[in-house]
Amino acid sequence: MRLIKLINRSRYFIYTSYYKLFYFKTISNENFDNIRGKITLISFSKLGKLSIKLSKGSFLKENLIIQGSGRFELGENSYLSSYCVIGVNEYISIGNDEMIADAVSIRDTNHNFKNINIPMRNQGINTSPIIIKDDVWIGYGAVINKGVTIGQGAIIGANAVVTKDVPEFAIVGGVPAKIIKY
Repeated sequence: MRLIKLINRSRYFIYTSYYKLFYFKTISNENFDNIRGKITLISFSKLGKLSIKLSKGSFLKENLIIQGSGRFELGENSYLSSYCVIGVNEYISIGNDEMIADAVSIRDTNHNFKNINIPMRNQGINTSPIIIKDDVWIGYGAVINKGVTIGQGAIIGANAVVTKDVPEFAIVGGVPAKIIKY
C-alpha cells in the first residue's frame, strides 16, 4: 500500500511539474502534486490571458479542460473530477472544501444572439463571474451557468442546470435547478 501511494505521489509530482514548466505564466499553485493526470488548457489569447490558481490541498483529476481568457481559482482542499469543463473568460472562484463530480460544466460566458442577420459566432460574447462558496458538493453532469453564486454548504444534484443563485445549505436539482429542500 505504501509503495502504491509513493508511486502515485511521484506521478502527480511529474504531471504538476510538467504543466508548471510549460504553463508557468498560466498556473500558480501551492503544492507540487495538484495535477493528477493529463489535462487540457486552452487560452483564448485574443480576449486576454488565462490564469489558474490552485490552492493548498486542491487538485485536478485527469481528462479535464480549462479554457478561456479569464481567472480561475480553486480553493483549499477542493477538487475537480475527471471530464469537467471550465470555461472562464472573466472570473470563476471555487471555494474551500469543494467536491465536484465527473463531467461538470462551469462556464461564465454565453454567446450573443440578438441579431438574426449575423451568425451567432460573429456576435461576440457576454460574461458574468461565477462564485461557488465553501463546502459545496456538485453532482455528476451538473451545469453551472454564468453569473451564478452558490452559497456555502449547498448541494447541486446530478445533471442539474443551475441558472440562478443558490442559497446557503440548499439542495437543488432539475432543469432548470430548483430548491428541493434545505
